[in-house]
Amino acid sequence: MIKLEGLKALVGSYDFKLVGVTILYLLAASLGLWLLFADINSYPIWPPAGVALALMIILGYRIWPAILIGSLITFTAVFTLQGVNININAVMAILGISIGSVIESLVGYKLYQMFINEDSSPHEKTSNTFIFLAITLFIAFIGSLTYTIGIHSFLPSKNSLFSTTFFTNYLSQLTGLWLFTNLILAWVKSKTHFNFNWWKLLESAINVSVIGFMLYIMNYKELSEPLERSFPFLIIPLLLWVAFRSSIKIVTFLVLTISLFSVYITINFSGPFILENSKDSLLLLQLFILVIGITVVILSTAIYERIEASNKLSMFNENLEIAVDKRTEQLASEIIRREKTEKKTLLTNNELRKTNEELDNFVYKVSHDLRAPISSILGLVNIAKYDTDVSNMLACIKQIEKSAITQDNFIKDIIELTKNARIKPVRQKIDFEKLVDETFHYLKYSMNSKPPKPKLNVLQNKIFYSDISRMKVIFNNIISNSIKYSDPNNTEIDINIEVVNGHAKINIGDKGNGIEKKYQEDVFKMFFRATDQNAGSGLGLYIVKETIQKLNGNVSIESEINKGTTLKMRLPNMRPRR
Repeated sequence: MIKLEGLKALVGSYDFKLVGVTILYLLAASLGLWLLFADINSYPIWPPAGVALALMIILGYRIWPAILIGSLITFTAVFTLQGVNININAVMAILGISIGSVIESLVGYKLYQMFINEDSSPHEKTSNTFIFLAITLFIAFIGSLTYTIGIHSFLPSKNSLFSTTFFTNYLSQLTGLWLFTNLILAWVKSKTHFNFNWWKLLESAINVSVIGFMLYIMNYKELSEPLERSFPFLIIPLLLWVAFRSSIKIVTFLVLTISLFSVYITINFSGPFILENSKDSLLLLQLFILVIGITVVILSTAIYERIEASNKLSMFNENLEIAVDKRTEQLASEIIRREKTEKKTLLTNNELRKTNEELDNFVYKVSHDLRAPISSILGLVNIAKYDTDVSNMLACIKQIEKSAITQDNFIKDIIELTKNARIKPVRQKIDFEKLVDETFHYLKYSMNSKPPKPKLNVLQNKIFYSDISRMKVIFNNIISNSIKYSDPNNTEIDINIEVVNGHAKINIGDKGNGIEKKYQEDVFKMFFRATDQNAGSGLGLYIVKETIQKLNGNVSIESEINKGTTLKMRLPNMRPRR
């Protein structure tokens, strides 16, 4: 672990970077020297310029000593190979050219920082690519100018025209900057990536096959010259295809490969760039390299920018759809919540309205029905005071008793109604036979001449749970009503009870007078009386309905005039939870 950390520290050290940059610079220079147009001592591409700028952008300006050292070694070797005596003038020329190379890289680095940002790639935006093109055009001018001044100031033996030397070197610097800086930055800084799949592999195989076929048929004499001359045009569709289908990394590599291939066949006196004059051939070659390099790189960047914009738009749309869906869900939840709240409010308002109406009716009826028996009693007492006839006094006492019983029943109904509203249901086992027996025993001394007769039919295979006190209220009120309004000679009451599927079905029917159809919906209203016969408080069936609702059940009525009335109830089994 210690050795590994030491190796990492060594690789990341400043001295290691200087050595590495110097070696890379010299390798790039070796490639440039290999591409020399020997008869005119000119270089179509100068790779060290592009390598120096790219490494300075990646590693920082502090590597300039490595560029200076690499440049001094390179141009010493160049002058030696060209047969120049290494004297003071040659040394001054080499030093001036090397300093110019360093200045070229430093200015390029500074401009890159100012207009593109050292953390960005020139291939992320088309505008960045054009800015980078402007930077290379400018710094190539600096490098070429210092080179030309150094040559013409200190080596008068190289007395070619200043403009010719400058222009030739300028294109050499520019091609080196554009090809190699783009290649290195594309592979190091670019965020584009390529994924090999079967289709990509097939496309690559087709492209290689097309290039191989073009090179192969050039060997045929009948076709060689036309194909050689048309090579710059034939290669354009291939480059466009790669620009559209591949990443900037592949594009820069392919452009460099085609450029190096073009230089190679030209320096070997073949290909479409051979003209009568080597300088013209060099110029045509450099222009071809620059045109395809600049065009394809800019096109590839534009396509990448368009794809990125499309991807961002798609992502934005997806995020927008997600946000809309999320907001829609929130709104839907909010709507549902508000609807529930509105329903609850409406229910509460309805209940409140109903309660208010019932309260108004209650106050009115209580004031009337409580006072009526008292008024009757007071009147009878007043009559009894002045009537000395014993039989009349007994009649008055009997009427007083009747009024007192009426008032007592009314008060009992009110008490039952209040208890039902305020007390929660209590879960108890219900024995329906016992419940019916107790109810009939309590009511056997009714107003009818004959005691009531129950015709009971209970089908109960499961234990039924409910509130026993409320069940007594329900049975007492319904059966007492049946007795009141039954034919005195036919007091038989049918009671059918069936306990199934978690609830009890209860039907209680009589053979009484029946209720007219128009009154059947109102019989469960507070203080409603369908007839004045045996008129009670009008609370009996209202109490039945309220009590059944308290037990989460429901009740309905079926009745025919002179045939009788049947009340049908359905009550849930309040069995204990397991």
